[in-house]
Amino acid sequence: MPNSDLLPSLRLKIYQNQLAFEAAIMELTLCVEQRGSVQGKQRTSKSSSE
Repeated sequence: MPNSDLLPSLRLKIYQNQLAFEAAIMELTLCVEQRGSVQGKQRTSKSSSE
């Protein structure tokens, strides 16, 4: 079966894509967390000055 020769290569590519998605999601999570903490500080400073 010639297609069975492609399975290990396909599995490797899927695994690499999974790792890339995980890294991208983690990076986006960090960006959102940082942005959220900055907005929280801005809200606090605005309410303090009012």
